[in-house]
Amino acid sequence: MTTYYYYGAPGGANNSGMSNSDMTATKRYQFSSAIVVALALLSGSANSFVLPTIPTKASRSSSSHVVSAFPEVFDGILGGSSPDETLSPAVEAARQKFWFYFFAGSGAGGIGAAQLPSIFREASIARASAGTGSTRGGASLNVGPFVGLYYGSGISVDDVTDVIQQAPTAEFISSRSESVNYMASKGYIVKGDFIKEMEGKKCNPLASHVVYDAISSGKGGVVSPVVYENRLTSYREGGSAGEVASAFVGDLNGFLAVKVGAFFGLVFCLLVDLGFIANAGIQGFLS
Repeated sequence: MTTYYYYGAPGGANNSGMSNSDMTATKRYQFSSAIVVALALLSGSANSFVLPTIPTKASRSSSSHVVSAFPEVFDGILGGSSPDETLSPAVEAARQKFWFYFFAGSGAGGIGAAQLPSIFREASIARASAGTGSTRGGASLNVGPFVGLYYGSGISVDDVTDVIQQAPTAEFISSRSESVNYMASKGYIVKGDFIKEMEGKKCNPLASHVVYDAISSGKGGVVSPVVYENRLTSYREGGSAGEVASAFVGDLNGFLAVKVGAFFGLVFCLLVDLGFIANAGIQGFLS
């Protein structure tokens, strides 16, 4: 029986003749290159969320520049490896997971991230109305912590009551609507039309936003005329001097829960997506 002894490559080198420090540097370079390529591809995919324009010569050649700059990375995408590197099955699987998580996550994450500006825009419009117009003063609306977080200002109970009492009928708002969209043409109440009518009645602008938000319950900028009338009736019948109806409190908290929950939910999902990508990248390129 013959016994074979393996002493390894001299100087801490592997089978390819590279030292351990050289291999570590190579892995770091490959991971850095993968991140650069991923960011370049992500910036290119972001064009799907903007209006199309005529491509320039520079934009047409940008992807070819990325490919030529990092050929070994794209070899890795296609499942290959450099001639002096032998990948273990675990590393190969980790690299495949990295690219899968990146491309799948960039699509879903891009759609999710595109919703964040919409949430901020809606809140900023309401916040901008704070401190404008007339106010009846009095005690502030106290329906939970989300009110101050979303609107950034206290809201007078008397201002809210004034809006509820003076709000016109759905038919009146629809007949005077200036919105040009399908839902408005079918009698739905658009937020802009509601705010315009309440401004004409000298109601507080921020309170007008708050009342409409409660009526909509966070389901968009249009409200069914039936829902509009039913909720206004419940707010008027359930309210009393110096207090708002419990139905109004519930609807407003429902609206705020939808908006705040959507924001934190999107941020959480984006962070989880980034965590999967980073973990797979470290295992595939740095381990």
